[in-house]
Order: sequence, then C-alpha cells, then structure tokens
Amino acid sequence: MTRHWCFCVLLLGLLGLPASVVAQETAPPAGMTIHVVQRGENLFRIALQYGMTVDELASLNGIADPSNIQVGERILVPAAGDVAGSLPQTHVVQAGETLRSIADLYGLTVDDLASANNILDVNAIYVGEVLTIGAAASPQVQLASNVESTSSQSVIHVVQSGETLFQIATQYGLSVNDLARANSISDPTIIYVGQQLVIPGVQAPQLALDLPEPVTGLEVMPLMLVEGDTGRFRMTTSTPVTVTGTFLGRPLSVMSEQNNTLHTMLVGIPMFTQPDIYPLNLTLADAGGKTVAVSANIQVVSGGYGSETINLLEDRANLLDPAVEQAEQNLIQNVMSNVTPTRYFDGPMGLPAAATVISPFGTLRSYNGGAFDRFHTGTDFAGAPGTPVLAATSGIVVLADALNVRGNATVIDHGWGVFTGYWHQTEQYVKVGDFVTAGQVIGTIGATGRVTGPHLHWEMWVSGVPVDPMQWVRQSFS
Repeated sequence: MTRHWCFCVLLLGLLGLPASVVAQETAPPAGMTIHVVQRGENLFRIALQYGMTVDELASLNGIADPSNIQVGERILVPAAGDVAGSLPQTHVVQAGETLRSIADLYGLTVDDLASANNILDVNAIYVGEVLTIGAAASPQVQLASNVESTSSQSVIHVVQSGETLFQIATQYGLSVNDLARANSISDPTIIYVGQQLVIPGVQAPQLALDLPEPVTGLEVMPLMLVEGDTGRFRMTTSTPVTVTGTFLGRPLSVMSEQNNTLHTMLVGIPMFTQPDIYPLNLTLADAGGKTVAVSANIQVVSGGYGSETINLLEDRANLLDPAVEQAEQNLIQNVMSNVTPTRYFDGPMGLPAAATVISPFGTLRSYNGGAFDRFHTGTDFAGAPGTPVLAATSGIVVLADALNVRGNATVIDHGWGVFTGYWHQTEQYVKVGDFVTAGQVIGTIGATGRVTGPHLHWEMWVSGVPVDPMQWVRQSFS
C-alpha cells in the first residue's frame, strides 16, 4: 500500500468518512481493486476470498461496523496479483495422507508440524483431524511460501435435515458464535435444510496423498464416524484388483464396480463402540497375486443418545422374556447379515410413513420400571391403525411374517448389505420374493408384538449392524 493511500485513509478518518465511500468515487490506489458487494455476501466472506481477515479489510476501508455492509457497496481489496501467498491456518486430514506428505505440501518439516499440533506419534494422525498449519511455519516461510492461498476454496457445509448449528460447529471444532458470526446468523436456532454455511478457519483440503500404486484415491464419508451411524469407504484404483479389509475387528464387504477399479465398503458402527481412533486395514491383490496394503486411522465419536422409559400394554409383558427376545433376535440377525451384490438403492431413502417421529434410534430403554439394559434399534413413527407403510426404497422382500416381539414384520433387502425392517403392522401386502419400489405401500401401521400402542418401528441394518435409518433419509450412500 502506498503512503499516499495511507494518508487518504487517515484524512478520511479525520473527516469521519469511510474509505469505502470514497472508493466509489475515486480510482483505487496501485495494487488495489474494487469489490462490489453482492447479495448474500458479508465482510467475512469477502475477506476470506482475498486472503484477509475481517479486521484487516474493515481497517483498510474504514468500516466501523463489519456486520453492516450494503449490497452494491464498493470495497477496496488487494488486486489478484498482490494477494499474499500465505499458508492456510488449518488442514483437514484426508484418507491416504501422512504427516510427511502434508508437511511437504506446505513446505514445512514433519517436526514443525508435529510440534505445532502436539503430535507425539507421526503415524497416529487420523482422517478428519484438523491440523494447525499457519502456526507451524516460521514468519519467513509464511511470507515466502509458494503454496497458493486456499482462502477462495473455503469449506462450505450444506445443512442437512435434522442438523443444528451446534452440531455443525462441533463437527468442525468451532463454537456456535464462530459459525454464526461468519455467516451473519442473528438467531443461531434458525437454520434451514440446504443452507450453505462458510466454515471459518477451515479451507477446502488440498490433497497430500501418499498412496501406493495402483491406488488413485481413498474416500471416507463422513470424515468422522458416529456410533450407531453408517460410514462409507470408497477406493479407486488404476488397474483391476480384488480388495479385502477389516474395520472395528470385522471383515468388510467390498462391492467392486467399473471392472474392479471402484471399490465401495459400507460399514455400520455398532452401538456402544468406544470413542477412539481405529485402523482401517485394506489389502489389494492384482491378477498376478501381487498384494499391496493400505491403512488409515479413522475416528469414531459418541452418538450422544438419550434414554426413555417404556410401559408396555398389560398383556405384552411376557414378551420381555430373554429367551423369546434372543430367539427372534437370532432370526433377524441371520436375515439382515447377508450381502447381495446388486444395489437397488439410489440416493437418499424416503420416509416409511407420513407420520411423526415419536422415538428416535439409539435411546437406552427401561421397560416397565426395569433397568436401562436395552437400546432402541430403530425409529418409531406415530400412526393410527391402517395408516400406509411405505417401502423406503427399492429392494426384494426377504421376510414377511408374524413374530412375537416385532409383530407383523417385513424385511426388504436393498443390496450391498443394506436392509430395512418394518415392525408391528396390522396388514402386510407383500410376500417373500416380491420386488418393491420406493414409496410402494407394503402394509399398514398396527399394534402387533411388543408395543405400547399403534405405531411403526422402522429399522435399518448395514453389514450386519443396526444403524440409525434417519441418517439415510438425510444422506446418500450410493
């Protein structure tokens, strides 16, 4: 910035006029250009775009209240060629990256990066971990770095059904106030599905993959797995291979497509999995028998489920008999632990009934005043007897029977180890072997089995593990 411009800013301050006002009437000084505020922009987004902080941009333009800028306002910003090539503040670890590959990406040493992040074991970083980058470099490195600023590639989070600002902020290690301020949200309790939120301080990850041939990519979704939820691992290879692997001590079901170069693994994270870092171990074998090992550290966090007390109808208390429960559980486990290689689901699933959720997945349950020794393996929907029950997505009926605990029950196989179950129905309109489509009426809500009254219990299993079905309504795993 020239002394002339500094003098102008000082003079404008004495006159009580913001620099952005004069910027509308005068040519910008050397090295600067004009940014015209667009609808939906705030000073944070603009500062991020030009590699500046809000305070720097406000000071440059004499803006006293950074939260108050107007559409059409002209703001001085650095010209494209003058944006400093500074390091990003953070890097989110992706599958296939190592501390060394990340350090090399940003021109740092492994020791500097480990020291800045209090990492004692350089092999212990995990997918989704947020590493401090900018603070790991010396001032000389930060000024001279040839790493292009990623500020224009900031992370955008699209709000999903059921999410709160608190949940989103926690996911990225931020406070609600940080997230609200960055997105000009005046009421943190009001966000909407599809809303795009800028995640401050976190840049879209530059990849520093350190994967062996023939692996060309490894994706973990979501980056942080949650107890009781579903996760997806997806690997791409340049040549056809056979993939096997394990996670959480269980073998993975690997679905390979595109001439065995695209490999997808769906995993259910069992309830009561302790929050920790767990290894994902994969082995690739080519046609000649040559094998390659690939591993990644995956974080699993608590689902934070609550508890509830259930009082059964008087004539149903005998259904709490452990022998009755176990026999039926073994049946369901056998049916829902198979893996069909054909995938019938595509995109998010639909709801199984046009009804209100009255009990979520995962809650610890006490029946008739007993101990909290069972957990809710599905999601309950209120509904009067006769309310239609809908297939959540396409698949093949593999069970349609009257059971003791689950009442009139239907199970649909959606392929790739994904099953949905529909319990306590009054009527069942499908039979084993039927192919059903998304939204097809397969029965009606009832009060059969171990219930407190009429409702639909909707259950989902992935790779032999019961998981939260509502996650599949919000998110696509195809």
